[in-house]
Order: sequence, then structure tokens, then C-alpha cells
Amino acid sequence: MTYGERLRFVRNFREMTQAELGAACGFGKNGHIFIAQYENGSRVPKKERNECIAKALNVAPQILMWDTDSTMQNIYYQMCWACMVPCDDFTFETMDYMIGMLELFSEMNLAFCSGEMSAKEAIEMKLQTGMNRDN
Repeated sequence: MTYGERLRFVRNFREMTQAELGAACGFGKNGHIFIAQYENGSRVPKKERNECIAKALNVAPQILMWDTDSTMQNIYYQMCWACMVPCDDFTFETMDYMIGMLELFSEMNLAFCSGEMSAKEAIEMKLQTGMNRDN
């Protein structure tokens, strides 16, 4: 999902027009043009503009444009969007599979941490698990 698709989704969810959002951000009388360009992908806002848009929409800036070095936060935001807006590439079936895999990986990590499994065994099982997917 692109920045523009996420922006459009949240703006529509907040029941705002492009003009209302542009005005709320203080982008001037043609602010709606900036919003339209962000939504259609012809422009991507700089960090400061994204923060302004996020504030006007009452969401964390990372919801629209995640800017993090944290793999866990990146995964979180991607899964958030996947749960909100299923698409052909990321269906609820895929989400169920991922949840099942996370549960399985969690069990493997617990086995590793408790000493029941070596790090090498845990990694090998994780690598092999992906090969056994039924889909």
C-alpha cells in the first residue's frame, strides 16, 4: 500500500475532503492540490508536512509514512494496514497464516530460551517451516 492510498484511506475514514485536510494543515487556498498530489502519488510529502497531515488526521505520523529503523515497528505498521485494508496480495487468509507462523516461531523461541533447543535447531526449523506452506 502506498503513502497516497494510506492517506486517502485515513482521510476518508475521518470524513474529510481534500480541501478540508489542506485547510486543516494550513497549506493555503490550494492546499487540496497538495493533498490530491500526495494521494495520487505524484508527490510525497517531506517529514514536516507528513507530521502536519498526521496531526490534522489525529494519527501518528508513522501510520502514513513509517520512518523508523525498528524492524518491529515496521512490521507492526505493515500488519496494521494489512488488517485494515485487505487486498489481493494480502488477504485475511494470509494474515491467519502469518499469525499461525508467529505462534509457531514463538514456541520455537521459548524452546530455545529454555534450553530445549539449540539456536541452530531453532533457526533450521524456521527456515524449513517456510518450505512446508500449503498455499
